[in-house]
Amino acid sequence: MRTRSVVVDLLWAGLAALVSAAPIDVELEHASPLAVAIATVAIAVRRLSPSAAMTATVALGAVQVAGGERPSLVDLAIAVVIGTVAVVGTRFEAVLAGLLAVVAGASASMYLSTTGYRYALLLNGPRDQVVLVLAAPALVLLSFWAAGLAGRAIRSQNAEAVRRADAEAAASRAEAVANRAEAVATRAVDEAEAERIRADIARDVHDVVGHSLAVIIAQADSVPFLDDEARIREVSATIASTARSSLVEVRQVLGHIDGSDTASDPTSFEEIVRGIRDAGVDVEHAVRGVARPLGAVHGTAARRVLQEMLTNALRHGAPGGAVEVRETWRSADLVLEVENAVPSDALPVGPGLGLEELAAAATGGVPVRATATATAGQPTATAEQPTVTSTRGSGRGLTGMQTRLTTIGGSFDAAVLDAVFVARARIPFDVRGGTTR
Repeated sequence: MRTRSVVVDLLWAGLAALVSAAPIDVELEHASPLAVAIATVAIAVRRLSPSAAMTATVALGAVQVAGGERPSLVDLAIAVVIGTVAVVGTRFEAVLAGLLAVVAGASASMYLSTTGYRYALLLNGPRDQVVLVLAAPALVLLSFWAAGLAGRAIRSQNAEAVRRADAEAAASRAEAVANRAEAVATRAVDEAEAERIRADIARDVHDVVGHSLAVIIAQADSVPFLDDEARIREVSATIASTARSSLVEVRQVLGHIDGSDTASDPTSFEEIVRGIRDAGVDVEHAVRGVARPLGAVHGTAARRVLQEMLTNALRHGAPGGAVEVRETWRSADLVLEVENAVPSDALPVGPGLGLEELAAAATGGVPVRATATATAGQPTATAEQPTVTSTRGSGRGLTGMQTRLTTIGGSFDAAVLDAVFVARARIPFDVRGGTTR
């Protein structure tokens, strides 16, 4: 755009030079070649360098005065430069152009009043005429300057409108980008929430079904070795009750997803312990401290963790061994501990094993001791006692308990020491919807 303006100015300058130098019969005198050249330069550089153009107009006036030239077409260059500088020049240059209009107009009046015959005749008229004639040159130049200022204001308004439109367009683009980013973030949050819900369902179903199946299998394995019909009926009733309870809890897990969870007592630990006792396991349950409500989330976590710890004891504990359950209510949290003996021939190699080693052993990642052979005259299983089949687990129970408690600010650890498996869970109290860490 600037290059185009410069080219237009050069064309106008060339045209002005031709008109000023052409032998046209007008009432104005022809300017000198030097004055024409200076006027041409002033018009050509008026946009490139407003200060240089104003300097050229001053030089033009000086040349005309020094050569005693009469007014000619080149004098229009002064008005054009003043008007153009008022439009495109800096604020200082625009003010300087106004001063130039006043000074140049006053200088022209003084010069014409002493050298111009017809101008001198006009000065001999009435006072109003004299004032008008003396002010005419300055008024003409100031009118060009005022027109330039008006054009400057219009250009400023147009530029401001363009800037405002650009800003609004940029704001619209930024808003669109922000909306897209928000949509992406919302989708990511929804997907993460869906994944969390799926993980919660999988963990809860694993705990509920795994615990119930362990109890049911233990009860069912004992039926062939029972002679008492009443005891068989009692075991069958326990199996049915455990299955129904498992079905109810699975429904509660699924109901929690759509907000229809109606679990009223998630910390009924005695019921869980009684179910293990009914499976024929000797369970010692000790309670210390004063029990208090945990809240739905923390209570459900405590219930699921106790179920999983007892399920591990039932699956992997020594046949006929006792299980100790300690329930300790402290000032800020609940501590659940489960201890049970484990068969020495099924232990992973190592004198002391923690949570990571136990989880790896459950999935076959840690070597185990070879199974002990039967000594002479001592079979590995008697006819009166069912053979306990130890199945290798997935390792999800231990890590699942640790993950579940970590999310609510609790902790879980497990270790095997001296052929005794010890699992310990800490569940903080839910205080006004938050956790005590």
